[in-house]
Amino acid sequence: MTLLLIATLLASGLGSLSSSVSRQFHVVKEQKSWTEAQQYCREEFTDLATIDNMTEMEKVKSMIHEAGAGDAWIGLKRGEWQWSLAGRDFYRENEAEFRNWDSGYPRGGQENCLMNANGKWSDDWSTNIWTFICYDGGNSTHPYVLVTEGKNWEDAQIYCREKHTDLASVRNQAENDQIKDIIGGTAWIGLFRDAWSEWSDGSSSSFRHWNTGESNNPGVGCTQFTPSGQWNDVGCHNPSHFICYGDPKEVKSQIVRVKLQVASHVNINDPAMQQAFLQQIQQRLRESGMPAGAKLTWMRHPDGQIFKEKKETKEEGRKRRKRTEL
Repeated sequence: MTLLLIATLLASGLGSLSSSVSRQFHVVKEQKSWTEAQQYCREEFTDLATIDNMTEMEKVKSMIHEAGAGDAWIGLKRGEWQWSLAGRDFYRENEAEFRNWDSGYPRGGQENCLMNANGKWSDDWSTNIWTFICYDGGNSTHPYVLVTEGKNWEDAQIYCREKHTDLASVRNQAENDQIKDIIGGTAWIGLFRDAWSEWSDGSSSSFRHWNTGESNNPGVGCTQFTPSGQWNDVGCHNPSHFICYGDPKEVKSQIVRVKLQVASHVNINDPAMQQAFLQQIQQRLRESGMPAGAKLTWMRHPDGQIFKEKKETKEEGRKRRKRTEL
């Protein structure tokens, strides 16, 4: 069985301008939430600003002063909580979003999840040593395996993937209660998030310029650029000015929508698989005349996903079957 997927790509660098030309930033003095600012930037320019280095940081700082703007959103956002076992077929509707946090959690900063003796969850530093519980997909009778040898979260993940299937996911209250009875204490489960790993445009820039004491405030997930040039972590719903970027006029950009047919067993959320798709698409576009210096990046939907499944119409199915018969 195959899936028909729809995705959107940003093709940039379609002109002949040297890649050494920096981004063009735009200060927008309208008060919007982070999501509203993201939508505005994508409609009017390219996206919320990605800051790659101190030169760009100083440039934006100067622009904010010249515009008389205050704190302003940029594109950096805290990663979403997700399960180590990412196979889409493993979760029914809403099961991947099941959470059972204890009061006051998650706190922010700590990016990995523990289940405690009461069945409630807390976040903790990945380097701390705890027992952990694996999921064994090959054992339908006893799928959960408690490992009493303490490990940090990453080593626990490696162990579970090598010996079983993965660190345990918790999809509903019944599974939560079952695992609670097995662990009898505190143990790592498979929930985690990448701290401040997501730029709105999909960039992998590692540049950060946090203000003192910032980047680990609980319950916040978006980044403001302050007039001092330092960054604060702030609740995404707060209204704020914002910074967009658009490629220099000489460099052309284009939004490209693509359709992919993939086997249903393929994990389309696997970053390695997404990169492989991207390379294949880029190769085909180059064969069709796309400049060698052009760059393709995935555009993410507001829910963080790249791909959306498209239901095949009767006419599309008829044409596909006809092609197969030929």
